[in-house]
Amino acid sequence: MAWTPRIPGRTVEDVKTDIKSGIRIEPYKISKKAVYFPREQYLLISDVRRAWTQTSQLNVIGCCGKGLPVYVVRLDLGGEERVSLMIEKKENAEKMIELLREINPSIKVETWTREDAMNGTAPR
Repeated sequence: MAWTPRIPGRTVEDVKTDIKSGIRIEPYKISKKAVYFPREQYLLISDVRRAWTQTSQLNVIGCCGKGLPVYVVRLDLGGEERVSLMIEKKENAEKMIELLREINPSIKVETWTREDAMNGTAPR
């Protein structure tokens, strides 16, 4: 496996050891240094400036015609770049936010409600 950083040049020294020390939350793995994605990419937790969860839906074609409810953990890296992590269960999304904040207390955790999404307002 050739793990690549989401931000070029921002690497973890021993990726294999770091992944093994991580905690799995659905398809993601979170270690003391990074968030690991299913497609062999990772993001340093020190690069995350803000984090929040929001409700969303996964549209499934050919099913019952409705979207499946999911939660999205949004990670703001400063500037225009954001990373969205799709999570099936609300408890897991909350656990991920808590874990990120525990590892890096400088992450600003914000709330975003369904009404905010409908009104187009920013997280607070």
